[in-house]
Order: sequence, then C-alpha cells, then structure tokens
Amino acid sequence: MVVLNRHAKVEEEYCGLLGGGSNNASIKSASMRHAPFNAYVRDSRFSTAILVCGVFLLGVLYGSHSSSNSSNNAMTTFPFNVAATLKSTPRDVHVGSMCRCGSQKVPMPDVNKELLSIYHQVPKNPLDMSAGGQDTRVIQPPSKATGSDPKRFLHHPVEGCQCFDGDGRIMPEPTSDQFMSKLSRDYFLRPNNQCHEAEAESQFNWDQMPDFGVEDLPIFVGVLSYESPLSLNNTLHNWLKHDLFHRIAAQDVMVQLNHRSQEDEEIMYDFEKKLNNRHPMTILGDEEENLHPGLAISNFCRRAEQHPSSHPNGENLVLFLEKDWIIPDGTGKLFYLESIFRSAIALSQRGVPYVSLRSSQVDGSKAWRCPAEGIGWRCTTAHQHRWTNHPVLISCNWFLRYLEPFVLLNDPIMYCGSSAVHRKRDGYCDWEEALQDGRVAWTNSQWVMAHLGNTGGGPLFVHHEVDK
Repeated sequence: MVVLNRHAKVEEEYCGLLGGGSNNASIKSASMRHAPFNAYVRDSRFSTAILVCGVFLLGVLYGSHSSSNSSNNAMTTFPFNVAATLKSTPRDVHVGSMCRCGSQKVPMPDVNKELLSIYHQVPKNPLDMSAGGQDTRVIQPPSKATGSDPKRFLHHPVEGCQCFDGDGRIMPEPTSDQFMSKLSRDYFLRPNNQCHEAEAESQFNWDQMPDFGVEDLPIFVGVLSYESPLSLNNTLHNWLKHDLFHRIAAQDVMVQLNHRSQEDEEIMYDFEKKLNNRHPMTILGDEEENLHPGLAISNFCRRAEQHPSSHPNGENLVLFLEKDWIIPDGTGKLFYLESIFRSAIALSQRGVPYVSLRSSQVDGSKAWRCPAEGIGWRCTTAHQHRWTNHPVLISCNWFLRYLEPFVLLNDPIMYCGSSAVHRKRDGYCDWEEALQDGRVAWTNSQWVMAHLGNTGGGPLFVHHEVDK
C-alpha cells in the first residue's frame, strides 16, 4: 500500500515511491530480500526507522506466538495465513517483462524462448512447469481470490523491447500530475537523478520489470455444429491444413454436434483417423440435444475445468468457433498466429474477458486502441458489441460468473419469441436475439470487448457455409 502526501516535496516523495532514495536504499533492498512475506509496505507519513522497528516487533511477536498463546491465551493476528503459506508447496507462475512504450506506440516484446516453450506446451501441467526462470523472491499467499496454492513468480526477462508506430494507446494531453508526469525511462537514467542509485540496488530495472499480472493460460477449442455436416467437414480440414490447434497450443478440441446424425458420425470418424492422435479431441452431443451458443460455451468451460490441463483456479480460455468459420488461405495473419493468441491471453488478464477475432461492427469513434504484446486491437464496451457467434476467445471464469445464470434461465421469456417455430424447438433460445433485446444483461453492461480487425494481413476468420 502506498499513501502519498501530495503536499510534500515532489522529488522526495517521488523517489520514495519508486526506489527509496539514496540514503536508505540498502535498508530497503535488504528488507525486500529478507522479509518473510516477500512484501514491502511503504507509507510516506512514517520514517524508515519506525518502519524497521515495526517489522522487528512483528517478528518478535510471531516468534513468541506459540509459547505466549499457551501461557496467557494471547493471539497475534496476521493479514494472511502465514503458516499455510510456509507449509504449502508454491505453484510456479512464469511471467515475462513489461514492454513499455510511449503514446501512440505499439510495444513488441522479444519473448524469452523458455517462456515461449511454456506457452506451447500440450498437454499443460500448470502445477509443474520446469522451464527455468529467475526467482523474483515473490511468493503470494493463497486466498479465495487467487487459489488454494501459494504462487511463486519466476521471471523470464524479455530479450528486447521494440516500439512501433501504429495502433498504440492514445494520450491526447500530457498528464499534469506531478508524479505520473515523471514515470519514464529517461527520468530513471538521468545522471544526477536522486532515484538512480536506488534503482541500481534493486534486482530489477526499468527495462526488465516482471509483468506479474500476465501468466500463461490454457486454451480449449469449442466447436458448435447444427445439422451442417458438410460445413463441419470443410472447416475441420481447413483448420488442420493451417495447423490451428497445434499453433495455439489447444489443450483439447471439443466438438458439440447438435442433433447428431449418422453423417456427423462418419465425418468425425474420418477426421479423427486423419488426425491420427496428433491432437486431443472430444466429441459431444446426441440426436436430441440442441444447445444454443450460451449453453455450449458454458458446457465447454465446465469441461475445461475437469480437464487435466485446466488452470488450477479455473482461469481457462475457450476459443469458441461455429462450424463455418474458416481461415482464408491468403490471410497475412497466419504468419503471426501465435503472437495473436499470446496477445489475447495477455488481454484476458488485463480486464478484457471477451476477445473477438473478427473486425468490429460498431461505430469506430466509440472504440479505443488497446494494443497488447505487439498486436493492435480495438476495444469497445459490451453495449456496443452484441454478437457472440463470431470467433471469440472467452475467459471462462468471467463467463461462468456473469453470463451462465442467464444461460440456465428456464423461462418462457428465453424462448426467444412467441412464434410457433421457436416453441417447437423444446425451449431453444436464439442466444444472439436474447443478447440484443435485453433478456441477457449485456447491452447495459460495461464489460470491455476487444476486436482484432482486418488490418495487418486481412481477416483471420471468414464465414463459409457449405450446407444450404
């Protein structure tokens, strides 16, 4: 926690915020490296001496806790369960470095090869990723929010960071904030900068700060098909031709066959023979089942949670594809397909739970630039984007938390219309219609959606229906 006194001297406060100043840099560096919780608390209202004394007293209290508790029933309360943290085996979380660029620049990190190998693992074992990395000395205690295992962060420094002109973030006016205006690499590297010595004492510097908020997440492919065996056959072979499943490291390919037919069975049998166990595949559905996209996504996410490659906390991603979205042969995006999905994984952990792999169909003036990992995206809010049957990478923990209750709503209002056609479909709901007319809490929500767009080599997916 950082508490800032805006009336204090700017230079003194700013150096305290970012590095601690030259006088107490060694004290702070030592406390960061030897603190039992690997956490550092700074409050600018207190002196360093008081802070050190406070840490010392906490250590004394903790060391005498067991004996004093038995003698006089005294109890020391900590902000988290220290004992559980020390006894449990931490889960290794491999992270890269922040790639920092200025206004209207797109950051492109040269990702560490060890980290790339983790992203490409199939199958994944999130509890055992032995791929090196530098110990950051940060062990995050378990919690209901972050999972039952402690997290030990391992850093894979980027091999370089490039800043390209393009669809970068836009800052219309320079900030006038007395602290934020100084956040730059140039400020840290000024020869006479008071903060420079403090930065040298740290194990990290401006160019290699770990990106603790972004880790590798498993991707599962969910395919939905309804009485379209020819389109399904054409699309599956198209994806195989372009090596989609392998290149995005899909942990499983789940195919939901609504009103499953004999022709569906034959097509899937022949395709699995051609696949020759090169990639895991799960066939779902029966003659009666007819899941709308909402139910299908819910089913894919819940099956992903039960998969051996599932993220320990359920932070899985589902690439949702209907049976007639193919990759065009001439698209330039094939050359950097892996980068697109690494970027989408990063977006999903930076507040964007829904990443559309199609261009935006909303008013361009309402979208903003939101680049990630070298890929330029356009972001909008949910009420400007309503289509969920386009190719999309969805954060499962977000979908299950906010949209699944509407998916499970068994009410005549969700039959999507009063016509006899809908009534004869055994309660089938047109999920797209439900999103647009207000039955699902979508149009009045502020969830952030990202769109890939057609620039940089054309569209990644195009619609191609074979069954008519």
